[in-house]
Amino acid sequence: MKYKNLAYLGALILFNAPSFHLYAKPSHDHNKPKKTFRHNVIQTQTEVDIRLQEIVTQQNLQATLPDTTSLPNIMDPLPQLGMKLFFSKALGGEKTVACASCHHPRLGGADGLSLPIGTNAVNPDIIGPLRLTADSINIPRNSPTIFNVGLANSSLFWDGRVQRFTTTDANGQQIEVISTPDSGFQVADEKVGNDLVGALSRFPVTSVEEMRGQAFPDAFDNQSVREHIAQRLGNYGSQTDQLEKNQWLLEFRRAFNSTESAETLITFDSIALALGKYQASVNLINSPWNAYLRGNQNAMTQAQKRGATLFFTQISEGGAGCVNCHGGSRFSNDGFFNLAFPQFGIGLDEQNADLGRFNIDSQQRNSFAFRVPSLLNVELTAPYGHSGAYETLEEVVAHYVDPESAIGHFFEKGGACGLSQFKNDISCQTLNHNAESNSQSALALLQLSPFVSAPLDAAQQSDLVEFLKALTDRCAEDPRCVRKFEPSPHTPDPDNLRLKVQKALVGQV
Repeated sequence: MKYKNLAYLGALILFNAPSFHLYAKPSHDHNKPKKTFRHNVIQTQTEVDIRLQEIVTQQNLQATLPDTTSLPNIMDPLPQLGMKLFFSKALGGEKTVACASCHHPRLGGADGLSLPIGTNAVNPDIIGPLRLTADSINIPRNSPTIFNVGLANSSLFWDGRVQRFTTTDANGQQIEVISTPDSGFQVADEKVGNDLVGALSRFPVTSVEEMRGQAFPDAFDNQSVREHIAQRLGNYGSQTDQLEKNQWLLEFRRAFNSTESAETLITFDSIALALGKYQASVNLINSPWNAYLRGNQNAMTQAQKRGATLFFTQISEGGAGCVNCHGGSRFSNDGFFNLAFPQFGIGLDEQNADLGRFNIDSQQRNSFAFRVPSLLNVELTAPYGHSGAYETLEEVVAHYVDPESAIGHFFEKGGACGLSQFKNDISCQTLNHNAESNSQSALALLQLSPFVSAPLDAAQQSDLVEFLKALTDRCAEDPRCVRKFEPSPHTPDPDNLRLKVQKALVGQV
């Protein structure tokens, strides 16, 4: 819900991460010669430099540089409206949860927790590792990052339940459509068009555990919940006067350049559109790796270059083979694989298991399978995996080298009780119910699959981790820079319900 070889690396790296843009100071000296697109040349090339350049050429890796030219700009009217919506608790049924409560730009586009806390938070305005639940954890999956979600073109959520596919229309023409939980697997949802991120935005608000809570008791299905939210923001229908302050009509008219009435303009279709545009505008791709591909051979350290060589080299040739599943501009092939990351938490069935993709597409190969996440900014999106079982990239890499030992180590440390989020929780053992047996079931299936672990030694594992850190955008880790994706103190607050973060990460932000 607020859901073979080392090539799979990251296939369950549950969080996607933020990135960092590095801004150069503008020069005001017009007499200086213009800088050309050149970088300092490495005076002495090592064997690693030469080998990595061969790989870049052979695999045409420069062609994988992300293209964001067709994506929205955060300063455009619709993304600005979407940002205001994203940070407003008015979208939460009980007016206690905003989308940003679990997907905050200063938390890597997610929440920094293994398992998210939605409507049952002790303090709604505390986010990140200091957010506590008033009763028990009731959401089974780790919060994915919103960073670079606009680059996704196949599916979203851990199980891919919002998915784009090709079908044939009445005229025999092939068209792209999207299926959602409302329409069912491989059935086009006619309400969402071809907007993948907008389609995703329609579902968290309907979840009792994530955003809805116990509000709207007369809402009988997902669409009815959405209509209640639209009426609340539009100040019409059954939700008239439900907000003490309501200036949303002014905001929608400005963003859509329209003079239409609230009933016409403020529908959930327009809300989802704006939310999707905002999330698609959060592009953070200026990493050392991209700088290297653009010609700056000094952009990465020698360790990162050794890690890149392992990443893009097949296991049979002495590498890690990560590129098999984590190739392309997003470092993901958008497939679904069982990598046997530890199972813990409430799960999705009576045995506390989470079978992942199998619940959407019940082919046996989908048992315990989850979507291969993007590795862009992965350094910033811990904890990792569908349940947030691994808190460091080192633990993730170790899992791909030896899944059985990694799972054993997870439970030797206490399973859920060994994680930062739950180590001081006296009821943490409830999250371990059936966890070890479910993890062993997933491992048994993995051992029957074509998965091949890469025999990396400790130094190689360290190099691989260093390369993953070279996928981090400079702006994403800079709170001052990433705040351009948050409402500023001068941004109009249409309902006085904006998420006012008191604490995030490890203190005041």
